Order: sequence, then C-alpha cells, then structure tokens
Amino acid sequence: MSRRVRSTPGKIIAGQSIVTLVAAAVTGLWAGRDAALGAMAGGGISVVLTAGTALRVFSVRPEAGAQAMLSAFVRAQAMKIVMAVVLFSAAAIFLSHVYLPLVITFVATLAVNWVALLFARHDPSGFGR
Repeated sequence: MSRRVRSTPGKIIAGQSIVTLVAAAVTGLWAGRDAALGAMAGGGISVVLTAGTALRVFSVRPEAGAQAMLSAFVRAQAMKIVMAVVLFSAAAIFLSHVYLPLVITFVATLAVNWVALLFARHDPSGFGR
C-alpha cells in the first residue's frame, strides 16, 4: 500500500484526508465520538468537493483548447458551490449538535489547498498530471 500520489490534485486530496483523520482523532479524544463524527463529516465535505472539482476540470483533454478548459473550470466551480450548499445544509440538519467541529475541520482542510500552492510550482510531475 505504498503507492505514491504523483499529481498535485491527488496530493491535495491525500493531504485533506490526513488532516481529516487527525482532526477527527483529536476531536474524538477531546470531545467524544459525536464530535469526531462531525469532524469527519467536515473533512469529508472538503474531500468530496475537491475531488469532484478536480475530476470535472481535468476530464477535458489539453488538446481541447483553452476555451474548453475554461468552460470546464467554470462549470466545475459552479457545481462545487451547489454541492457545498447541499452538503452543508444536510450537515446543519443532521449534525447540528456537532456543527462546530465540522466547520473547524472543513476550514483546516482548506489550509491544505493554500499550502499546496507553495509546492505546486516545484512539482516535477506538473499540475494536474
């Protein structure tokens, strides 16, 4: 199970998953099982949004041209916003008692995106490959 994640989006998703698991473990030890579930849900929302966006954006072949790539990016971002509203609404309904750990873990996983920007330009495999 030592497969190396080579693409930048894959590294971001792996990083978000690690942050989610660590946050859920810490939250579980600190505040109990329900809070850990909320943390897992918050991180899971972030992972699902990132993976869905990456799959939609990188489903377009580079040969398709700049217009097709831009169109895929805009559509992916629009779908990400809709998915975020739906997932956070569901979380607010079903996990309202642990919404704070959910939001905190979601924000913590967003930090992975910003940290990835520091390393993406030094990524020898290239962005999105």
